[in-house]
Amino acid sequence: MITNKLLNLCQAMSEFEGWKPDGNFEKQAKFPSVSYRNHNPGNLRSSPFALGERDAFAFFVNDSVGMFAMVWDIMKKCKGETSSTLTGDSTLADLITVYACVSDEPLLNYLKHIEERTGFGAYKHLKEFII
Repeated sequence: MITNKLLNLCQAMSEFEGWKPDGNFEKQAKFPSVSYRNHNPGNLRSSPFALGERDAFAFFVNDSVGMFAMVWDIMKKCKGETSSTLTGDSTLADLITVYACVSDEPLLNYLKHIEERTGFGAYKHLKEFII
């Protein structure tokens, strides 16, 4: 089920992934991020909702479809319904490790951003995002 917790998590993750739907790129390079150009707030590599692939990531028809695809993908991971090793008993730290393929320092930065933005800690179980 799509819950407010899941939506808040996805919003925080999309911010960390470089998503700037308001077009505010002051703190970035001259050009919008890949996630913004591809209407892909989660930097998904593939999705059944994608039009195709560009810059090694899925691209979507618009921002709304891209956000829906991200929420759907994270929801499936929270349920353990993907080819990843994630289940409902996996933690937020497990999700970020699988989702973003990050090493220790970037993982800590990613988790810190999510906790500051949402209050969700690294050891929160994924099943808690969908109930």
